[in-house]
Amino acid sequence: MDTVSVAVVSALTSGAISLGLVWLTSRQQRRNDKRIQRDTQNMTYLNPLRWHTAEAHHRLSLYATSVDRHGFYRPAQVLNEPQEIDGKDAAWFAGTGIALVSSVWMTACLFAQMTRTRHDIPFLRLPGKDDTKLATLILKVHVAFAACDIYYATQSSIGTDALIEPEGRLRSYREFCELLSQPDRRAWADPIIWFHLAIANGERRPNLQRALDALHELSGFLDDSLAGGASLRARWDAEL
Repeated sequence: MDTVSVAVVSALTSGAISLGLVWLTSRQQRRNDKRIQRDTQNMTYLNPLRWHTAEAHHRLSLYATSVDRHGFYRPAQVLNEPQEIDGKDAAWFAGTGIALVSSVWMTACLFAQMTRTRHDIPFLRLPGKDDTKLATLILKVHVAFAACDIYYATQSSIGTDALIEPEGRLRSYREFCELLSQPDRRAWADPIIWFHLAIANGERRPNLQRALDALHELSGFLDDSLAGGASLRARWDAEL
């Protein structure tokens, strides 16, 4: 092979290698972009949902455990009906009423995260049929609370009220208490308050267990999807 031929072959080989490297680099970049997008979506939707699912399950478990042992959950037995919240001052929300109202707040935050996630499931990137399963498990939680007379439309409404727009952040406990201090706004949360008063008095135990089971199933799915630890166990361990 003469010098010119060698040079041509070398140039072609070099060009082919360069094109191959460009293609491989571009492919790797696309994979990295998709991974970053997926991780961002997980941080935006699934991680917060996982957190609030564990928080709601833990708080409701405290009611269930106390009812099983004593027949009631004394810390939340502070009202006879939701209307008695009207006129309560900050000291009541921060003291006597905190067990009950913080439970209502946690449930409202859960509804907010479920509503956000459900609306954006079509845009999430989950493995296989996980998006369908996630929607199903969220619906099971909605149905479990609906059986407690916290109807679906009310869940979405109070979940929306728990969000502050346009920031899209959840209300703090203090901000939520200020919301409940307005009778016309509090009325939307009345079904959640009634439910917590009922279970604090040892009533609706089967409904409470159904909600706990649905939350447990959703939590396990989110743990698996995010390759994380057992959220519910970690939540209990944090109290030790």
